[in-house]
Amino acid sequence: MKSTIATLLSVLAVALSSPVASNNDYCRPSQKTFIAQYDDLPFVEPGPNPLPNPYNGLTYTTFQVDQYDGFIPPTSGNQWTMAFGGSGNISVSASPPKQTFALSSFSFACVSGVPQPECAISIWGWKAKGIAIKRVIHYPRLDPGHVIEDFKMNRTTFSREWQELKSVGFSISRADNGGDMFGGLALDDVKYTITSKC
Repeated sequence: MKSTIATLLSVLAVALSSPVASNNDYCRPSQKTFIAQYDDLPFVEPGPNPLPNPYNGLTYTTFQVDQYDGFIPPTSGNQWTMAFGGSGNISVSASPPKQTFALSSFSFACVSGVPQPECAISIWGWKAKGIAIKRVIHYPRLDPGHVIEDFKMNRTTFSREWQELKSVGFSISRADNGGDMFGGLALDDVKYTITSKC
């Protein structure tokens, strides 16, 4: 009996002397999925209307909030985000450092008026350790003679390769000769999942 009590006391002493992690030391990996629709953001004329950073966990460079003006309607609501120069960047913030995101899908349009040549949208994804991936998608030419309702945003999805991203960059050009589009890149319903690791 004495040896059992002595053993229990020694186990208790070790347990009490072991450090206990405080709430500040505890980390739980997390994932959260967003669909950025931009309709909850203020819009004033004349702009500019930069997005707040971060917005739904991401930081936007060059992109602004823009509102439907009767040309190409957003996929949802009446606002989208627009890179007026045709190029911009979306990234996770630097803090916490082990945060990445997976890009799932978005709606897109090149907006430079009518007529408009076919648009090539180059998309770069940057991961940790300098790993880069690239994809090019196209938005069709817009010809005069169509009713305005014919002009719509297109939608694209992304493969598993577009996971663990730190940032995504965009630029637009003419699909036929690589020349300047002199327009903007509009995005809406951007779906992504942010992962925070310990």
